[in-house]
Amino acid sequence: MIELRSIGVNFSGRDILKEVSITFHPGEIIGLVAPNGTGKSTLMNVIMNYLQPNSGKVRFNNELEYTTKKNEVKIHKLLSMMPDQSDLYNHLSGKQHLKLYSSMWDSNPQLIENTIAALGMESYVNKKTGTYSLGMRQRLCFAMQIVSDTQIMLMDEVMNGLDPTQVEIISQILVKKREEGKTIIIASHLLENLEKYANRIFFVKNGNLDSTEDIHRNLGVNGNMVIRVPEGTPELKQKLSVAFPELDIQLLANSVILIEFPKNESGTLENISAFLNENHEHQTFSVGKMTLSDLYSKYYH
Repeated sequence: MIELRSIGVNFSGRDILKEVSITFHPGEIIGLVAPNGTGKSTLMNVIMNYLQPNSGKVRFNNELEYTTKKNEVKIHKLLSMMPDQSDLYNHLSGKQHLKLYSSMWDSNPQLIENTIAALGMESYVNKKTGTYSLGMRQRLCFAMQIVSDTQIMLMDEVMNGLDPTQVEIISQILVKKREEGKTIIIASHLLENLEKYANRIFFVKNGNLDSTEDIHRNLGVNGNMVIRVPEGTPELKQKLSVAFPELDIQLLANSVILIEFPKNESGTLENISAFLNENHEHQTFSVGKMTLSDLYSKYYH
């Protein structure tokens, strides 16, 4: 368990984290989502004690804090952070890296072979990492943390550079580790797969952690449906706003027009569909539930 007590981090007069207090429990996966430079990596560095907060403290398992070097050693036996690709030694093989991490945390050596098989690394794990592609290096970094087998695992942008198949495989491994009682914190700006395995997701903004449940409630979007109109323009957005002034209509940065409406109002969907067909005969659109990506766009819009 990790307990953050009033964590504050300030750089050059700017609050990166503002009195953050929250508890992360065993057996759950936490997603930290935000644009780059908004504090999610800073929070993980505080948890690792790579960065000293200006205020507050971190407490582990109701007893351990970073008060002495001895305590820090004890904490880092419980805690690991996924290595960055720049941490790899190009002259060593992938398997040598895995053995190194396993020995550092004194984990079960059998985990090495199990993890290699689970990630489909057999064909290249004995080659030097200097020959690896981006995706291969990313899988190795993930595998290194898995073989450490720590109680708490921190991962920053774990899915970077991976194809959809590998994303799904890693997602399944994460769920398995959660079932083993691990506490896993994943910082990411990739949202497509996060909802599948995360128990709680927080957006980081203005130094605060806001849960998606609270954001749904505060924005009044619980249970709402959305129409997504690709290749939207300011002119089309303006026409829709005039025709449907009662609806929340946004033109997002990716040129998608997002039209939000309550799911039980089928008449609204019919009216918007008719409007688009009448006024823009070649305009395609899709209808569905509000996704995490939609919520992200509304929150940071």
